[in-house]
Amino acid sequence: MKVKVNGTLIELHNGARVKDAILKYYSEQGRRIPKKIPSVEDRYGNKIADDGELTDGNVLFFKERRRNKDLFLKFFSGILIIVYISACSTGGKVFTVRQADKQAVIFAVNDIHAAIDNFPKLAYIVDSLEAIYPDMLLVAAGDNQTGNPVNDQYPEKGLPVIELMNATGFDLSAVGNHEFDSQPDGFRNLSHKANFGFICANMSKSSSDNLKVKPYEIITLPGGLKLAFLGLLYINQDGIPDSHPDNVKDFSFSSPFETAREYMYLKDQCDIFIALTHLGFENDVRLAETMPEGIDLIIGGHSHTKVEKEQVHNGIMITQAENKLKYGTLIKLTRKYDGSLQRSMELIDIRNTKNEKASIRAIVDKLNDNPVLREVIATTSDDFSSHEELGYLMADGQRNVAKADIAFVNPGGVRIDYLPKGTIRIMDIYQLDPFDNELIVTKLTGSEIHSLMLTAYSINDIVPVYPSGIRIKLRKDLNGNLLEVILLTEDGNQLSMDKTYSVAMNSYMTQAYKYEHNDPGQSLFITSADALIEYLRRIKNVRSYRGEKRIQTDRR
Repeated sequence: MKVKVNGTLIELHNGARVKDAILKYYSEQGRRIPKKIPSVEDRYGNKIADDGELTDGNVLFFKERRRNKDLFLKFFSGILIIVYISACSTGGKVFTVRQADKQAVIFAVNDIHAAIDNFPKLAYIVDSLEAIYPDMLLVAAGDNQTGNPVNDQYPEKGLPVIELMNATGFDLSAVGNHEFDSQPDGFRNLSHKANFGFICANMSKSSSDNLKVKPYEIITLPGGLKLAFLGLLYINQDGIPDSHPDNVKDFSFSSPFETAREYMYLKDQCDIFIALTHLGFENDVRLAETMPEGIDLIIGGHSHTKVEKEQVHNGIMITQAENKLKYGTLIKLTRKYDGSLQRSMELIDIRNTKNEKASIRAIVDKLNDNPVLREVIATTSDDFSSHEELGYLMADGQRNVAKADIAFVNPGGVRIDYLPKGTIRIMDIYQLDPFDNELIVTKLTGSEIHSLMLTAYSINDIVPVYPSGIRIKLRKDLNGNLLEVILLTEDGNQLSMDKTYSVAMNSYMTQAYKYEHNDPGQSLFITSADALIEYLRRIKNVRSYRGEKRIQTDRR
């Protein structure tokens, strides 16, 4: 895919995130990569989280931090619930609801990504708002799953999030690309355990498939107001969501924009027509600007965009609340007695709310106390006593899971330097590799790999990379200046410069290392840590790496 960063066109792998684009931008500009990713906004002035998922054609900008504004918003959000409980508006808009008017109130979140520790605060806010708005609907715009080992490594992957959503009282969820991370059978099981419905109009399944996903849902409120929710999911250039192909092999997908047109008849079957999407904010704008008249509201997800003030495009209001239950959007829709529709939205700070719902906190504490992270996945017969030895283990695991010819791990990606012999737990792997970097496979010629090694050497001239499937010889003069990089196969033969190899590395290396190559790479939609866990589960017994050297330095 291609995106623009501060006017510069950047080519990225499918499945890339905002932080990948920023790292690639700094690399191509020849600038030092900052320790902290700067604040990023889209073309509409909305802030985007650095783990926001990108789609082809996105436009990103750096903005200076506005500290005073951020402090004000933090304070403002902290008192928001008190203000609502006092039945006052926070946005300066006060709509008078006449007896003949009908009002719908919705609290919307998106991209929860298994942030279970914020559920007690969410539940408190939901209960507080429902005391004012008893018929309030609670909806999610997809990607409820993936991002926390307590949930992702649970015996039934993804079940903790579903149970917490049930306990909090969710009414509806869009299907996001990460709903498929539990694989087809896992998603089917979770869909039946959810007390709320999943909707997605642009995915198809066989008539015998019992996955509980419908194209749309019509909800009639106690006052008689009918709301139609249409689910839409982003489809990438390969014709599938941003997920591993094996996870979506049982389903077929179509364009969300073409599909939306097929369901415009819903506007005649309801009082308010809402698109609950997982497309990304810029695609939500495209949807609003290209659809015939009829959609009243778009509640979106996928890009992790923080919409702080009303965004109305082509007469359609669009909302999104960043990710991981940091925020939620309170939406009020009033169908007036004369047929007109009044809309308002307020962004509520969930993360910094001090109060929690005790019963949900008890569930979360029990989940966090489960033995998942202490699960033993392998044993090792010897100590790992250096970053180098552990780096080789990581590279071997990534190469194996990716079924690649070669794998590289950057030295900064290895975060511990000692692992004692004996049992290896899931917790150990997340300490070794705590980053949320995805595993990318890129097709590179020997010449392109050589270019990559020169870049890696410029970043770290002691240990450029930790390789698997290849050996590296560095020839230096007596002053330590690099003379030559020689690439060797595991058999000791020189690597062919013309042959093409499949190379696995994490998404940080893919974006931050500037080198000559044609293939932008393909994400496997699995993190490098999860790849290592999968590898260790498979081999069970880990050999000794003591004293192993895959990089040799000769001085002349």
